[in-house]
Amino acid sequence: MNNLGKKIALNTIISGGTRIIELALAFIIIGILTRYLGKSGFGEYSIILAFLFIFNVLADFGLYSIVVREISKPGADEKKIASNAFTIRFLIGFLIFISAFLIACLFPYSIIVKQGILIGAFGFWFLSMSQVLMGVFQKYLRMDKIAIAELIARIIQVILILWFVKLEFGLLFIISALAISSFAYFILVFIFVQKYIRIRFQFDFVFWKKILRQSWPLALSAILCMIYFKLDTIFLSVMKSEGDVGIYGLSYKILESIVFFPAMFVGLVMPLLSKYAFSDLKKFKRVFQRALDFLIITAVPLAIGTLFLSPKIIFLLSGGGFEESVLVLNILIFACAMIFFGALFSNVIIARNLQKTLAKIYLIGAAVNVVANFIFIPRYSFYGAAGTTLFTEALVTILMLIVIFKSLQYLPSFKIFFKAVFASIIMALPLYFFQEQNLFILFPLAVVIYFLILYLIKGISKKDISMMVRREIKDGVNNSSDL
Repeated sequence: MNNLGKKIALNTIISGGTRIIELALAFIIIGILTRYLGKSGFGEYSIILAFLFIFNVLADFGLYSIVVREISKPGADEKKIASNAFTIRFLIGFLIFISAFLIACLFPYSIIVKQGILIGAFGFWFLSMSQVLMGVFQKYLRMDKIAIAELIARIIQVILILWFVKLEFGLLFIISALAISSFAYFILVFIFVQKYIRIRFQFDFVFWKKILRQSWPLALSAILCMIYFKLDTIFLSVMKSEGDVGIYGLSYKILESIVFFPAMFVGLVMPLLSKYAFSDLKKFKRVFQRALDFLIITAVPLAIGTLFLSPKIIFLLSGGGFEESVLVLNILIFACAMIFFGALFSNVIIARNLQKTLAKIYLIGAAVNVVANFIFIPRYSFYGAAGTTLFTEALVTILMLIVIFKSLQYLPSFKIFFKAVFASIIMALPLYFFQEQNLFILFPLAVVIYFLILYLIKGISKKDISMMVRREIKDGVNNSSDL
C-alpha cells in the first residue's frame, strides 16, 4: 500500500470509529433528554434546534461546497480561497443568527423557546464557521481530524447535560451545553486547520464578488432543501402541540444522527469527483459507481432492519411514552435511505458545475413539500409530516438521477441493489422470529447475517471490501487497476 493508500485507510478507520462512538453518545443524549424533558419539553427542544437549523443553512450561503470544489482544482490558491470564505461566513453568520432570535419573537412560541433560540444561536454560529473549513480537511484526506474534534465536543456536551440534568437546571441550560460544546468544536477545528492552511481574516472584495456569484445557486439549493428537510417541524410547532413535535422530533433525531454517515463518506469522495468531472470521465464514473455501491449496501439493510427493530429503538431512547414514534421512524428510515443516495447525486451534480439545475430540483421539492405539509399535517399530524418527507426525498433523488443521466449520458448500475434486498430479507427473518431478544443481541446478529449472505451470493467480495476500505480512491487517483 502506498502512502496515499495508508492515509486513506487510516483516515477511514479513525473517522469511522470516532463517528460510531459519537453516534452512541448522540443516542445517549436523546435518551437522557426524552426522559428528563418529556414529550412537551423534548418538543420545545426540537423546535429550538429545527428553527436554528434553518438559519444555519442560510448562513452557509453555498460556501462549503464551493470551497471544496475550488481548492481541489490544480494550482488553486488555497489560503486565499479558504480565508476569504471563512471571513464571509463569520460576518454573514453573525448577522443571520442575530436575525434568528428577532424573527423567533414573531412566532407564537413560549418565552423559554425564544430564550433557547437566542442561546443556541451562538452555538450554531460557531458550528457555521467550522463547517466552511471542512473542505480543507476533505482535500487533504484528513476528515479524521474533524471526527476527533466532533467526538471531543460531543463528550463535552454529554458531560454538561448530565451535570445540568442532575442539578435540574432545565431546558435553557441544556441548550447552553450545546452552545459550549459547539464553541469547543470550533476552537479545535480552527487549530487543526492551521497545519494545512493558515486561516486569517481576508477582505478581498473582488474575490468575494466572484465566489458569491458562484455560490448563490448552491445557497438557494440549500435553502430549498432545508424547506423540505426541516420546515415540517416548524409546521408541526405552529399547527400542533409541543407533544406532537416531541413525538416527531424523537424519530427525526434518529434520522439526523444517521445521515452523517453518507455526508462523511461523500465528503471523502467529493474532491475526486471534482478533480475528474471534466478531465477524466472514465475515472469519474468509476469513483461514482463505487461510491453508489457502498451506499446501497449500507442503506438497504438499514431501512429493512429498522422496520423490525424500531419498537426496541424507540423504547431504548425514550423509556416509554413515545410509542407513536415507532411508525414515524418506520416511515422516516426510508426517507433516510433516499438521503444516502441524494447526498452522492447532489455532489455529482455540483462536481459537474450544474448547481443551477440542482437549485431547480430543490425548488420543485420545496414546493411539493410545503403544499403536502399544509394538506397532511392538519389531518395526520406527525404521520403526515413523515410521509411528506419520504415522498419529497424520493422525488428529489429521482430528479437528480435524471439530471445526471442527461449530463453524462450514463446511469450507474443498480445491480447490487437487488442482492442487497435479498440479503436484507434473509437478515430480517431472525429479527422477526426472535424479536423478544435484546436489541444489543439482535443488531450485531443482523449485521453478521446480512454481510454473510451478501458475500455468499457474490454481492460483495474480499476484493470489494479491500477496495472500499483503502483501494477505490487510490486506484481512482493512480489508475493502477480497473475497478
